[in-house]
Amino acid sequence: MSIMTDIDVTEIRIILEDLTEEQLINILEKNGYTNKGKKNVLIREIMTKISHDIVIQELDELGAI
Repeated sequence: MSIMTDIDVTEIRIILEDLTEEQLINILEKNGYTNKGKKNVLIREIMTKISHDIVIQELDELGAI
């Protein structure tokens, strides 16, 4: 997919910041992680625990990209 090569880490983080806490929790849970916390903690967990290709796929499914 060309969309995956067009989005860098900074852009992923900016897009994640636009999501709700519920959407962020859903991304974590869908990928086998559970975490409750403030939005910045959830974003950090997503950025460190989940492959960026998977995060991009999740964002695409949400229509965020």
